[in-house]
Amino acid sequence: LLRAKARQRVETAPRTRSMAATSRPKLLAGRKVLLLADFQFEDLELMYPKMRLEEEGAEVSVMGAHPAGIKYTGKYGYPVKSDLCVDNMSTTDAVASYDALLIPGGFAPDYMRRNQAMLDLTVAMAGAGRVVASICHGPWMLCSARRTDGSPLAKGIRATCFSACKDDLINAGATYVDEPAVVDGPFITARTPADLTPFLHAIIDEMAK
Repeated sequence: LLRAKARQRVETAPRTRSMAATSRPKLLAGRKVLLLADFQFEDLELMYPKMRLEEEGAEVSVMGAHPAGIKYTGKYGYPVKSDLCVDNMSTTDAVASYDALLIPGGFAPDYMRRNQAMLDLTVAMAGAGRVVASICHGPWMLCSARRTDGSPLAKGIRATCFSACKDDLINAGATYVDEPAVVDGPFITARTPADLTPFLHAIIDEMAK
């Protein structure tokens, strides 16, 4: 009888934990995120935020500069398929439909900052007070995206980035801060994949407000 009871406890424990895991509150239920992508993105900086935000209940749409459905490949070979093309969504619709814009690093931001539609999208989202989060080389977009007065989005904000982009941020008028994650108004920036945990904590906290 004792062995039977012990076996019953062992068999039921995993099911109890599984039910608890699936019933936890979703901090970002109903929120929507645009995740920019292009070739040679930093694999961890795209996939981890995507999964972590989805885990909190957010709807994450991958947007690229090419036709929707294209498969982008990261620096280390991880693929992601785009849901949207930036040319097919107006900045007005993006601001009305999405709560945040996420820009991963890798070489991809060097392609993104050559695309005027992506730059305009970044300006519009920031101007509307939506969360604009960028990591590693992603803050390059804040240097290249310019407000209507011609000033870079980076001008006047505190921000961080990968060390090789530090001078670009400073030259764009930002105050560079060597910290894992920096929040200044709608902007959230981080340095490297090693900072993904505080980066996502900051994004989730800001979006959940």
